[in-house]
Amino acid sequence: MRIPTAWLFPAATAVWAVWTWAHEHSLAREKERERITALYVNPFLSACEDLQSRIYKLLEMDGLSALRKRYPDGTHSEETLYLIVRFFGWLASVNRYGPYTQDPVVIREATALRRAFGSSRPGHPVGPFNFFPAEQKALGKMVMHSMEGEYGHEMDTISFYEFREVVRSPHRMPESLAVKETLEALSKAKKAEDLGGRQRLVEAQWHLVDLLNYLEKREGYSLNATVRKKCQPIRESAASPVKLRTRPVRRAAASVSSS
Repeated sequence: MRIPTAWLFPAATAVWAVWTWAHEHSLAREKERERITALYVNPFLSACEDLQSRIYKLLEMDGLSALRKRYPDGTHSEETLYLIVRFFGWLASVNRYGPYTQDPVVIREATALRRAFGSSRPGHPVGPFNFFPAEQKALGKMVMHSMEGEYGHEMDTISFYEFREVVRSPHRMPESLAVKETLEALSKAKKAEDLGGRQRLVEAQWHLVDLLNYLEKREGYSLNATVRKKCQPIRESAASPVKLRTRPVRRAAASVSSS
């Protein structure tokens, strides 16, 4: 019995065409993922790491002493503010573009970070490091700019030196009591205990560490070769501790549902 084979060639051609299309589509998706990672995820991770590291060193490693020696003119206060504002800028970008715009963990941690800097409540009075949501967005936009690069239209932040010139210029820097109080607190403090608003920094650093650990696990690489440590909770006195909440968003939701 002779089996007809005329249909085999068209079928094989069709299978090959489908496989080729699927393979090329997969490569295109992978290339697009690499582009998004390079444009948004990597800079955001870097901004998170730089800020959490600065906060930890300030509060746990006598970082103010080292910074005051390195920058006797007080430039360290502007540099620290730059790290905060740079984080605000990349946080807004990664929430709008990239693979984590609808990720529940990223949304939760981002909300908690905005609240750490932006809310006023017991243990978090209005003062240094207190940037309300509208000002977080405005300051973040101030340091972001677009440029042409390898991947076409790319977002980037201005350099610290340009930011410093903006902060020092009365004509370029809008009036901001939050910026003024933050710079004064960093400039005047000689040790961590002198730093007003450090409760906010502790809470922010906790969430930055959690966010970095999550994203690095998802991305498959880490910016830190060692295990990150979290700042110790701030205590006003041995008898009256200030209890900082590591998950303020969840607890707030719980209190609303129970009322």
